[in-house]
Amino acid sequence: MFTFKDEKPQPDPIFEYDAALHENGVPLVIDNGTYQCRAGWASSQAPNLLFKNVTAKQKGKKSQNETETLIGNDITSMEVAKWILRSQFDRNIVTLFDIQEQTFDYLFSHLGISTEGCVDHPIVLTEAVCNPNYTRQLMNELLFECYHIPQVAYGVDSLFSLYYNHPSPETADALIVDCGYQATHVVPVIGGRIYPEQCRRINIGGGYIDWFLQRILQLKYPGHVNAITINRVEEMIRDHCYMATDFLAELSLWNDNNYFEANVRKMQLPLGQQAASSLLTAEQQKERRKQQIARLQEVNTKRRLDKLQSDEAELQKLLEVQELIVTGDDDAFTSALAEVGLNRVEDLQEAVDRLSADIQRAKAKILGQEPAPIEQENKEPSFPLLDIPDEMLTPDQLAIKKRQKILKSAREGRKKALALQREKRQKEWEEEKKLEERRRVDFNGWLAEVRAKRQKILDARNARRQKKSDMTKRRTYAAQQRMRIISQLAAQPSKKGDNFGQNDADWDVYKEINREGGTSDSEAEEEKLEELETMLKEHDPEFQKDVDLGGLSGEFDVAEYYRLHLGVERIRVPELLFQPSMLGLEQAGLSETMEFILGRLPNNLQTKVVQHVFLTGGNANFFNFKERIDRELLQIRPFQSTYNIFKAGNPSLDAWNGARKFALSPFLASSSITRKDYEEMGDGYLREHVASNRYFPTPIVPLT
Repeated sequence: MFTFKDEKPQPDPIFEYDAALHENGVPLVIDNGTYQCRAGWASSQAPNLLFKNVTAKQKGKKSQNETETLIGNDITSMEVAKWILRSQFDRNIVTLFDIQEQTFDYLFSHLGISTEGCVDHPIVLTEAVCNPNYTRQLMNELLFECYHIPQVAYGVDSLFSLYYNHPSPETADALIVDCGYQATHVVPVIGGRIYPEQCRRINIGGGYIDWFLQRILQLKYPGHVNAITINRVEEMIRDHCYMATDFLAELSLWNDNNYFEANVRKMQLPLGQQAASSLLTAEQQKERRKQQIARLQEVNTKRRLDKLQSDEAELQKLLEVQELIVTGDDDAFTSALAEVGLNRVEDLQEAVDRLSADIQRAKAKILGQEPAPIEQENKEPSFPLLDIPDEMLTPDQLAIKKRQKILKSAREGRKKALALQREKRQKEWEEEKKLEERRRVDFNGWLAEVRAKRQKILDARNARRQKKSDMTKRRTYAAQQRMRIISQLAAQPSKKGDNFGQNDADWDVYKEINREGGTSDSEAEEEKLEELETMLKEHDPEFQKDVDLGGLSGEFDVAEYYRLHLGVERIRVPELLFQPSMLGLEQAGLSETMEFILGRLPNNLQTKVVQHVFLTGGNANFFNFKERIDRELLQIRPFQSTYNIFKAGNPSLDAWNGARKFALSPFLASSSITRKDYEEMGDGYLREHVASNRYFPTPIVPLT
């Protein structure tokens, strides 16, 4: 079990500018990395400043006066939801020099440099492998024109790391694997100098590994999307992920439950608001439950009022149609009946009775009273013309007889509906009285019964939805049963045409074969469920906890709910360096790139460079990374050939250490670009040295 450290960056101090630094012209060493910027005096054993190379502006600030740019460790949280984060890099190339200028301002000011209008120190600055001349020219312009520095020496971070770790870097033959934040480089070095023709870049780095793990965990734990922050992801990768020596073999091991339990890392998230509620006292929990019940009752009352208004409007419309039986003609009545979606007078009367009963019940629940009994007709209506033959009646009397026939039919339907409503109402009230009586006598039994009724409704709901899902699958029992009923209906002989639907039993058949039939939750069922849950919330303290945490049944472990299980992700995420296709990128991995570069070198140079395969960069810190490279080279190299693999002493910091070592060497003066060189040579001019790129003048395109 592990907990997140959630370490917050501490703002960088502003160092005192010692006069000796200016008098002695101490070089300033800057490792301008895509993830972190490391800067300090060459006289220091470690960087004075180390911060993330990113700037942040708060969202929603429009005017210039309101906008405050934060840099590096001044940013308390790196979450994108709060800040607009920007970096000066595109991949590993500096392209946004306004942000680079802000970074230099932050850096020089925190180092305490207070010289008037200039930074009067030589600078050793890292740049990308095969950095374009145009980018270097813009960097020269920024340093010489804005900060008026005396000289600058450029070098590649991975070559500086080799310079620091190799016993004789001036004559070294090596193959550098540089694992950066935005990209990974494989760099051959021949005779102490970079061999740019065979350098290759893979557009996968530590940043992609971070983003990949964050996305995986957010999909795995959708309830904790906001809690899985990039800072926590970086912590998990740094402390718990490792490189698989044989990815497929280790992947199969994770299928074993015993291996999983022995090697899974359980990361405990901070408990949320609902978990923290368990720390409340009994009185506070009781008061909170009362407030929740009151809110729930208020919501239910509002919904009942809305439903009541809707039912009253619908009832008024049906009554207007019913009046047409007496006042209107047959065509108007038939048309109005069709508009409300009904076919028969009996259906109209049944709908009126149903809505009337629902309105009475809703008003009673809103007022907290027992529903009034359904009204019965006091006066028995008479229909005298129905017993007289038609031939004895005048045309006007025939029309009246027809309406009397309709009214009698509607009355009979109303009597039938009243009987059903009365029987249903009586049964409901008897059940409610028994339930209330049991609550007083046997509270635990009553609580179990209410829970069982609620669960029965939920199970019926789930069964309907499962049936609907099964209907769409060909080989399920539900789908096969549906096809059997359809085939039986098709095989039945039809004597008088298609009469399916005329009988009430046909509706059950229709619901059985219709994929959408009977899958929706009825209003009565929803209302009953609300009543049961309101009772449970009022009388069962444990019920609220179950509902808050997703309606889970049984004993619930709150700590487990806030726990991330880091299993196969421990090896899957670092594997991106060797299999970019896992992220959907169509490019070679690290082993294929090394094999490609070695295949383009002559045999004698292949043998030389593999004698010193050098690993540097932040991702080289992965446990087993050196062993994985060893296994890949064993498969690449010829049988019984030799090779040696070395890892930087500090893969993340040795680029700065190497640049510092170079700044203190006698090669600094001859390897630096002065202001005079900048003004005369221009065009991204570079003085080459053991840790620099090769300089190729930009070709001049003739004007036509």
